[in-house]
This record gives sequence, structure tokens and C-alpha cells, in this order.
Amino acid sequence: MTRYLVQAVPWRLTIAATGIIVGLMTLVARWPAVMWPLQGTALGLIAGITAWASDEPAAQVVDTLPRPLWWRIAARAAVVPLVLGTWIACLLVARSRLPDHFWFFVLQAAGMAGLALAVTTWRRGRGVAEPGRAFAAIVVPTATALALARPFTQQLPVFPVWPSEDWHTSRTVWAAVTTGSCVILAAALIRSLRKA
Repeated sequence: MTRYLVQAVPWRLTIAATGIIVGLMTLVARWPAVMWPLQGTALGLIAGITAWASDEPAAQVVDTLPRPLWWRIAARAAVVPLVLGTWIACLLVARSRLPDHFWFFVLQAAGMAGLALAVTTWRRGRGVAEPGRAFAAIVVPTATALALARPFTQQLPVFPVWPSEDWHTSRTVWAAVTTGSCVILAAALIRSLRKA
């Protein structure tokens, strides 16, 4: 698996993305009241790089080989601990300058990574060779737009920042995203096992 992992995962892009996440969260920590929307962009990048790593440019060849989809997805999911570790490190370093909701922010990142894995695995199982790039092209600007515009902050607070906002509802939303992503990912992997 190590050889496949080294060759298949876009490590340069992953490392560049983690560097950008660090830069964005540094700005957020420095000026949280003004730069908070960049937190949404950083979360979008977590989803984007996780999805991009799931792409299989040589799918026509690789899909005929003995290694099943779940094995290849597991190898490519090695980017998840890296991006989540980077995210958690940023939160720990800037903890005193961010709202006091550490585990909520970890849940957001886990939800975004899980969503990316679920969508790309589902689409890979349906024969789409490179679903990650298209997903990344949608999720990064969408997360940025939601963090900037903050629509429906009373009904659906996606990226809360102020103490007066409904953190409980947002926590419920992110828990639902994470749980739903796990269910979709499991269903996609089970489907691929049945096809094998």
C-alpha cells in the first residue's frame, strides 16, 4: 500500500493546501472579528484536497486490477489525518484568540473531510474517474461564500462566530453532516464490495 500511497496521492498539492490552511487560520487568529470568513475557506480547502486526493486519473486501468475500490480509497484517505492534524494544530496554537468551541471546530473539519470522502467514493463506485476536482471546484467557493455572506444565520448558522449566535443548532447541523457522510461512505464501500 505504501508504494501506491506515495505515487497515487497528490502530495505536493496536499502540502500546499495545508500551508494555505495554516496561513488562513493565522489571519483568522490575528484578526478574528474581520477575518473570520477565512475559516470557512480553510474548511472548504480541507474538503477540496480530500476530494482531489480521491481522483484516479488512470481509472480505466486501475479499476481492472485486483485491488478493490475500498483499498484504494483507504490509501488515498491518508491525506485526511494530515489535513485534520494541521487544522487541529492551528486551533491549538490560536486557541486563546478564537471562540471557545474547540471540539465544534474539530467537528466542522471532520464533517467537511467526511463529506468529501463520501461524495467522491460514491461517484468513484459509479465509474467516475475524477470526481474530486469537480467537487473541490464547488466546495471551496461555496464554503467561502457561505462564510462571507452568512445567509440564514438565525435559522441555519453554518459558520458561527459571535457568542450570541446559535452554536447548538450549528453543532447539530455539523453532527448531521458528519453522520450522514459516514452513512453514505459506508453504503458506497458496501456497494463496491458487492460488485467485486
